[in-house]
Amino acid sequence: MSRHTRTDRTDLALLSLAAGGAVFGALIILGSRSELLLIAAPIGAVALMLAARRPLVALGIMVAIEFTNLSGLLAERSGIPIFQASLLLGVVAIGLALRDPELRSRINGWTVVCAGLLGVYVATQGIALIGSVDPVESAAALQRHVIDCAFVMVVLILIQLTARPWAVAAVIVVTLAAICSLTIISQVFFDGTATFGGLSTVTTASGELVTTLRYGGPLPDSNFWGRHLVMGLPMAAALLTRALRSRQDVTVAGWGSALLLLLGGIYLTQSRGTFLAAGVAIAVWFVAVEPRVRRWALILIPTSAAVLVVPGVGNRLIAALEDFLQADVQTDIDPSVAQRLAAQQEAWAMFAERPVFGFGPATFPGEVINFAGRVPTAVREPTNAPHNLYAELAAEAGWVGLIGWAVVILGFLAVVVLGILTNPLSRDRVLAAAVCAALVAWSVASIGLHMAYFRTFGVVLALAGGLAPAWPAAAEPLRQLIRGALAWGLAGLLGLGACWALLSASSSAAVTVRQPMTVVPAGAVDGWYAYALDIRSRVELLPTFATLMDQRGSSVDIVADPVRGVLVFTTTAPSVDAARDDIRLAVAEAETSLRSSIGYQQYALQTVGSMRVFDVQQRSPLATIAAVAVGAGTTVAAGLWLLRAARRRVEPTVTPPQEATPVP
Repeated sequence: MSRHTRTDRTDLALLSLAAGGAVFGALIILGSRSELLLIAAPIGAVALMLAARRPLVALGIMVAIEFTNLSGLLAERSGIPIFQASLLLGVVAIGLALRDPELRSRINGWTVVCAGLLGVYVATQGIALIGSVDPVESAAALQRHVIDCAFVMVVLILIQLTARPWAVAAVIVVTLAAICSLTIISQVFFDGTATFGGLSTVTTASGELVTTLRYGGPLPDSNFWGRHLVMGLPMAAALLTRALRSRQDVTVAGWGSALLLLLGGIYLTQSRGTFLAAGVAIAVWFVAVEPRVRRWALILIPTSAAVLVVPGVGNRLIAALEDFLQADVQTDIDPSVAQRLAAQQEAWAMFAERPVFGFGPATFPGEVINFAGRVPTAVREPTNAPHNLYAELAAEAGWVGLIGWAVVILGFLAVVVLGILTNPLSRDRVLAAAVCAALVAWSVASIGLHMAYFRTFGVVLALAGGLAPAWPAAAEPLRQLIRGALAWGLAGLLGLGACWALLSASSSAAVTVRQPMTVVPAGAVDGWYAYALDIRSRVELLPTFATLMDQRGSSVDIVADPVRGVLVFTTTAPSVDAARDDIRLAVAEAETSLRSSIGYQQYALQTVGSMRVFDVQQRSPLATIAAVAVGAGTTVAAGLWLLRAARRRVEPTVTPPQEATPVP
């Protein structure tokens, strides 16, 4: 009795202290201009303390806040520090929960391991800060990284204290499905005009061949919203599988509806990267689950093929592939693809200049002006983000940053896989497989997106840590994990070797020569000359001239670059002399075609700089495809063979019992 009384008095004192502190904080941060905020502050503080007394409630609130981007939605409108309050809620909940010895015993060595993985990433960013070209901006970025990683650790500890990873997955799926339902309602009934308080945002980017408005949910960009959704997709599949096993029709209907809503939300993003990442998520989930569930993949293969004929999916993916294959022809490709290519080329150029430590965290926007004119793809308005997480890490932190991020991703994946190997028949395996799929899908989607909303991804990292096996890890599953990693690593090297050998055998040394040209007005410098220059600056003129000058059957390609105002004559030949002769012949034929089309008194070709020569390996596209296929096949075959060989070596040899010899 006295213990409960003492606990109640302590909680009452904490509630009073929280209310007083909230009023003081409201006066300092928000001022006394709004009496309503002064009244709401202590009420919110008391509610925070009440939620903190229940770690599962606090954990659910933190997860929901991140996946709804509530801090971003309300910060601009009200100035209320939602994220800070959420982090405080988690810290207080941990402090209150640790008073219980049983809960305290759930904090184990995996907590330290996960903290070490995040610490490696933060340390690599700190190393990159030392030589940053903008120390102030890099220091601010490093501070954000530290705070975000601290948030991930708070969520991880709460998952360990509550031991309810399924509840976290349920909160993620319910939150995402609810927002997807709002986007569907907005599209079907309101033509995108209803934003529902910012939870159903229609992005300004239109895109090529889109069939609906592009919805970003609570985010301003549909691509980032799609990266959130692909993390929830395998978790919805895991929850549906669990409900099917429990044979509860209502639960099955609920999680089945959530899965359909997520698919609808993914479609309304109209994001090609999201479509591909969603397919990867489902594929990885089926690979990681037990064989009983894996059989359903055979049934879903025709369904996945049928998805490609849905308007806005297959045709957009094919168009994106064509744009990437024709990236040099910058006038008839999707502008968003051109911007992404230019940004990624700038990032890799930065990496080539500083490959070890990079230019420093968060320095890419400031370096765009220095590299935009040095890359092949030119755009009128260069973006200030690299649109590729790995190019961003390479540009800003070099090899050090890439290694640090690889430690995080591979480390958390190893923790989940170790849990599966420790107890392969566990009912939590479908959730562990979903977490693996979410991590891989997010990583795949990040090929076209930069680092943003890390805390949302951090919730999935924390969930991965919460699915770790009992500490300390058993020796045999750990050895099995190491053998698997070594086997697939060696198989990957063999696959790369096979691919490289085939590419080398099917390629020949050659040179690529580029000669920039431009068109200048003919005649004296007068009013007509100025008018002709103005006409030349229009974006349609140079592509039109390139089409007129292009000779059918010629080995020289003429690519218009209206941003830089040049026509680039490009050819590949066995030697520099042969390439130079081809360029000169193409220039002469182009000038003839130009004069025959518009006469002698309009424009004339003029050289811009000297020829640029690059050593290349010439091969046919079919040879490249064959080499990639052989490399992938070699990797899979070698990996399976090495795993089987490793299992045979560790299996104990059982000697059959010998028949007893009768004694005479």
